[in-house]
Amino acid sequence: GGSCHFAPCHRATYMTGVATEAVSHQPIHNAAVRLYHYETRTAQSGCYSLGGADALPFEFHVSAPGYKPIVTEAVPGSYQATVTLVPEGSSGESSSKVVEISRDRYTELSRSCP
Repeated sequence: GGSCHFAPCHRATYMTGVATEAVSHQPIHNAAVRLYHYETRTAQSGCYSLGGADALPFEFHVSAPGYKPIVTEAVPGSYQATVTLVPEGSSGESSSKVVEISRDRYTELSRSCP
């Protein structure tokens, strides 16, 4: 038994949002965004969208050269995550504000990310 033919074996997570710089609040272009084993880069506008079935490691990770990375636990669902990266050598830590959204809203937001 144990067929995954009609339903996913693993629950899925979908993340969309924008990565910005903590001091200037400007978008960060080409930041690495990783969710489980999926990876993408932020667009010129700082936006990103990615997701799929969960897998190890159970992490959402955003990093860019010259900034402190952020790593948080990933949980199944659809989310909008605004990521703020703090420059290396600055006080404070990079952070993310994560809000659960509907799958339809995720699809809508991910389409608007060039």
